[in-house]
Amino acid sequence: MTICWKRLSLQNKLRKLNLKNDFHKRVGGKYLERLSRFHGVRKAYSVAQNKIQSLNPTFYRNRLEIQDKSIFTGISVKKTVIAMQDCGVGFGLQLSTNMVEEISNFASRTPCIEPGFHEEFLAKAVKDGCLQGGRYVMRGLVNNVKNCQAIEQIVHDPLLLKIVRKYLTYWPTLITQHLTWSFASSMPEAEIKKSYPPTNFHYDIAGYNFMTAYFYITDIDIDSGPHVMIKYSHQQKPLQMLLASNCQPDDAIFNYYGKENQIVITGARGFGFVQDPSCFHKVKPPVTSNRLILQIRYS
Repeated sequence: MTICWKRLSLQNKLRKLNLKNDFHKRVGGKYLERLSRFHGVRKAYSVAQNKIQSLNPTFYRNRLEIQDKSIFTGISVKKTVIAMQDCGVGFGLQLSTNMVEEISNFASRTPCIEPGFHEEFLAKAVKDGCLQGGRYVMRGLVNNVKNCQAIEQIVHDPLLLKIVRKYLTYWPTLITQHLTWSFASSMPEAEIKKSYPPTNFHYDIAGYNFMTAYFYITDIDIDSGPHVMIKYSHQQKPLQMLLASNCQPDDAIFNYYGKENQIVITGARGFGFVQDPSCFHKVKPPVTSNRLILQIRYS
């Protein structure tokens, strides 16, 4: 088997730079928004936004186009919010088989791009992490996600938005959604970490306050790209991690928080959870099969 990741070329060096620049744009935030790395700033913003919206609550609620009936059952909004406040994550969301199939089919037939490159490709064109021309790709962002009705239904689900409203204490004013392939390959994880920042522990800075809902569209086990996070780290960070880069090596994370606070989140297709992405988290590179995940960020 030809292992294309071994090719040392100017293209791959450029690709590393593009991925890092894109990652820092996506989770590094604008200059003033970087203050949201401080828990007190996020809380203060929530208080201010709550007061602003209390002057015209109907306006802020109606602009979200909330669905009449939730697709989720058996979920306690109160318990989910308490879990997020405590350890940073709440479980229990589950998509129906039909919705998973609709999203999966949409992702399979819709071209995607790798950040930093203009070339469009279908997920099925990637073999062992490489396109036919030999370029290595680590992920593919599916285009035109808003054209998928199932995703739009999830975004505006009444129960999910109740969780968002209770956690943020205000109705979200910005919603972004990403449907992302992470491609399995034989590249050693140590090599992937050098050029693909999301595979390293990091916390997001994506607005003044925010939370994210995640849904696995493919089955995820330990070898197929699980989401990994550190409990309690959304509120507790040492000063050096707040003032330095929002990316940290595993050793630094485990030395401070203890490895026992790491959660490796696996689940069957349709499995969902909500998280405060101010916590330290990462994706474990998939080895056995491609990962497809839906991320909806509310801020």
